Amino acid sequence: MRPDFPLAEGHQSRPEKFGIQRFRFIQYSMIIKAIPLLFLCGWSLMPSTIHALVPNPLQAGSITSPQPLDEADCKEPKGDHPGHKYDAIIVGAGIAGLSAAKELQHLRRSVLILEANNRIGGRAYVGYIGDDKVPIDYGGAWIHGIPTNPLTGLVDSMGFKRERTELNLPYFINDKEASGEEKKVFDHAVEEYEDAVTLAAKSVEDQHALAEFACREYKNHVPRKTICRDLERQIPHGKSSVLSDLCQGRVRSREQFCKLADKDLRVTSDVAQNYIPHAMEFNDIIPLLIANAGPLESAAELAKTSAVDGAHFEAGEDDLIDKGMGAFVEKLGDGLPVCLNSPVTEVDYSMDGVNVRVGDRVFEGSSALVTVSVGVLKKKKIAFKPELPKEKLQAIDRLQMGNMQKVIVPLNRDIFPNEPMNSWILYEGDLSGEALDFAKKHDLPLVKGTRVVMGLVIKPLNTNIAIGFFGGDWAKALEKRCEGIEHGSGKTNSKCDDLSIAITKSALSTISGEKKIDEDIQEEGIQVTRWSLDSTSFGAYSVAEPGSWYEREILAEPVEDAKGTKRLFFAGEGTARAIYNGSYPGAYESGLKAARDIHAAMLEAEEKAIKAGRLDSKGK
Repeated sequence: MRPDFPLAEGHQSRPEKFGIQRFRFIQYSMIIKAIPLLFLCGWSLMPSTIHALVPNPLQAGSITSPQPLDEADCKEPKGDHPGHKYDAIIVGAGIAGLSAAKELQHLRRSVLILEANNRIGGRAYVGYIGDDKVPIDYGGAWIHGIPTNPLTGLVDSMGFKRERTELNLPYFINDKEASGEEKKVFDHAVEEYEDAVTLAAKSVEDQHALAEFACREYKNHVPRKTICRDLERQIPHGKSSVLSDLCQGRVRSREQFCKLADKDLRVTSDVAQNYIPHAMEFNDIIPLLIANAGPLESAAELAKTSAVDGAHFEAGEDDLIDKGMGAFVEKLGDGLPVCLNSPVTEVDYSMDGVNVRVGDRVFEGSSALVTVSVGVLKKKKIAFKPELPKEKLQAIDRLQMGNMQKVIVPLNRDIFPNEPMNSWILYEGDLSGEALDFAKKHDLPLVKGTRVVMGLVIKPLNTNIAIGFFGGDWAKALEKRCEGIEHGSGKTNSKCDDLSIAITKSALSTISGEKKIDEDIQEEGIQVTRWSLDSTSFGAYSVAEPGSWYEREILAEPVEDAKGTKRLFFAGEGTARAIYNGSYPGAYESGLKAARDIHAAMLEAEEKAIKAGRLDSKGK
């Protein structure tokens, strides 16, 4: 499960993950020269052992000791009073934008944050549920992988309390709770899947590295004979036939050579679902495994999920926090200069600096940092002048937004007295009537033609609340029923949320054995999320489709202006390393890195200006 999205102008979260730490892919020429070989799935390189340098987030003093340099001036400059030119204008006040702003202030840079919403936090957003007004996250809720998560210390130091989520619980098929033996079979299947997808991810990454190496060398006019000789050294005896098309025959154009290198060298499938175990003993629980690893984890169907992303996401030892992640992110932004209700429509980096447009207002800066969701970028809500480079546009096109809907149900009493608090439960249950007709009409995943698989969190933070989770295609279809009627998360609308609520109620009734479930529910207090309809996110969190896991790093790369100065930067969960893809620490880490990249680019530009005599040694 993984409902912990994040983060830029709008986002959310995940629970139990098949988490294996991922290494960033690095310069492929270094790989080809330095890394020993282990051939998997036919052949492959060993996993990369060289990590791209990522700053230690806990060393960023600005997070706990903010040093604001200026106040936000959100009015349009007029007459003889031109607007202030900021060192960096940040688009989006989610955790990526906020962490970047704090770090830039720590580095003595002036910043301004422009946020489309009427609040900060992005997809970190708390709703207050039931008669007791319990804070429950609409978006991201969990801190995953507590021992290594860079946010753990921050949450603790800011006075929030953490509560561990109980993941090792039996699953339910209708009203039948899995026995201890059945649970062991399920756990065995999960282990086999984890092992297989982890092994495959290593092959996928290393084969991609070889293909990128070959392509880059060819573009750099290295003779094809030399490239093929280097490739042959990396491929075991008996497997070099894969190079026959690439290394023989007529000389090809650069584009043709790169396409062929991709085809011949990337032979291991990156489709996560291909690594599901098929032993007869697992037949009854495979649908539960597929849903837990796919739509309830990646927010996309497992067949549309990258094996690399699936293998590397870090989870286990997952905690909720007492006031909600939304409250934590909001507190993180205390004192920062933010203009709310300021949706950016254009970023112009064609001149000496950047002009960022919000309607009729234009803000000037030396650089811009864009932290909006992949969904906002895909919808082209922000125009870029000049247009983004081809590689950046391709990354935006190949990354997708996953979907996760929460149905938050306040209860009048504890209907699960035997279950511990903060419990994650997998449920596979029969549908009937309108719900079944809806599923068939929209070709939604069903088990044996009648059953839905969903997740439930029981008694979060020791409260009488239950939260139903629909992921992937189910979430998208259910939320789409509210298109044109609702556009955000919050109170239910009987015209379009009725099916989501009915299915969730049925699951709660079936699992608990309470036949009169309506009497146990605070009906007016039910709330739902609709992230796919939110114009500041257009989905829950980003998903790398098979074969596109590396596009996150391309999306994160800065863009230069016509003079070769880095002006346009990107951050957010969509740019995160696979270990943190789609989650809070990924967004947080990316914001810190982008801030330091901006600072380094400005130092470089200032040094050039000093040498050219345009600035004195103090940078004035």
